[in-house]
Amino acid sequence: MKLEKLDWRIVLTLATVAMLVQQAFSYVCQMALPILADRVADEFGISRAWLGLYLSIQNLTAIVAAMSCGGFIIRFGAMRVSQVCLILMGGSLFVIASGFVWLYPIGAILLGAGAVSTPASSHILARFCPRHLAPVVFSVKQTGVPVGSLIGGLMIPALLGVGFYVAILGGSIHLDAFGTAFVTGLIVYSVALTLQPFRAHFDSDRKPDEKLSVSGVSDTLKLVVTTPKLRDLSFGAFAFGGLQSIFSGFFILYLIDGLEFSEKDAGFLFAIASFSAVAARILWGWIGSTYLPARVVLGLIGAFGAVAAVLTGFYEASWSHGAILAVAILYNVTGLSWHGLLLAEIAALAPEGRVGGVTGAVLSFTSVAMMTYPAIYGGILAVTDSYSLGFLFAAIPSAMAAVIFFCPPVQGTWLRIAARVLSWWMRPLTLFYVFCIVLAGTVLGAMLAFSTLF
Repeated sequence: MKLEKLDWRIVLTLATVAMLVQQAFSYVCQMALPILADRVADEFGISRAWLGLYLSIQNLTAIVAAMSCGGFIIRFGAMRVSQVCLILMGGSLFVIASGFVWLYPIGAILLGAGAVSTPASSHILARFCPRHLAPVVFSVKQTGVPVGSLIGGLMIPALLGVGFYVAILGGSIHLDAFGTAFVTGLIVYSVALTLQPFRAHFDSDRKPDEKLSVSGVSDTLKLVVTTPKLRDLSFGAFAFGGLQSIFSGFFILYLIDGLEFSEKDAGFLFAIASFSAVAARILWGWIGSTYLPARVVLGLIGAFGAVAAVLTGFYEASWSHGAILAVAILYNVTGLSWHGLLLAEIAALAPEGRVGGVTGAVLSFTSVAMMTYPAIYGGILAVTDSYSLGFLFAAIPSAMAAVIFFCPPVQGTWLRIAARVLSWWMRPLTLFYVFCIVLAGTVLGAMLAFSTLF
């Protein structure tokens, strides 16, 4: 397809739609096994806990892939890498469809390797999107995640039990969990094929002679951790990614097991809250490109995300469905709606031609969070039997991210910054203020507790 003669607005629209579709079906692949896990576990007669191991392998692979994808994007082209990502992730579904559980770790590796679809799409959009439109365009592209959630949530359960007439067999076959994974993989492969006509134009900047080396990975990571603004974005990606991971992994369980909601009510509240993130992602991108600096908007997301996590930690069975939904929506429009704005900032700060690699390096911190937060949350839950404490814990890094984004970038290493913050906290005046705040909070809490007794 020859796009050279088209208006830049049309080219940008095609790029945005193509990357949105790619993002959506990448997320469909990530949703498939969690949806099918119960049936697969019954088929093999194993515990549902094996899904945690699968996701851990996936996220560990995603970290390595995100940090090392820069050279591949430059050498082979971002569109080709996007297609390969879909092929790898679709391949993970074929592994599931094989019915051999001992092959499933390979499926997890394939799924994790496909995570570089986001850096690849950022590379393409950074080339064709004007700087002032980047926040809103990247945010529109990132709506592919909730769109993929909607597609997968409707398509995969609908495929289960669907019958097909096979002339050779002279009868019908009905899809089980393995057949559903196979058909979903075919659909994902067809999406990868539809991107081929755009490849020549969107990969015109590739450099076939680019060398792939480990030093390139370390150089990119060093660039991220030594550039103050990129370092701030990395911490934000970690903090916000952690909020996202525990909401996605434990919110429904919190409502069902902790608050005794029915599965139907819990699923309904989760779906409504999650869908609110579609509009929020576009809204933050629009505000960040027109009215406020992106750092300020990210700071607001961190602050209100922390508030939402704290309020989630205070859920009680006596709360109305409306109140719980309101807090869940606040959580989703902050802690799950930061991606487009942050990706646009990375693209603006990355050196020319290295957007994909730098994006991957920053997003590797998100993958780290998605490994560590659920593990910490699960540990807290196992020890205390409390669903609340994990959300309160997750609020702390988000609040720290808010402070970081509200303040100008600090020069120096993370160790020097940590030492400076520690010295500030150890000042006598600071300790006095902290003591007064804690004392006032304790007195107020005692008064409230005393008042409820009479």
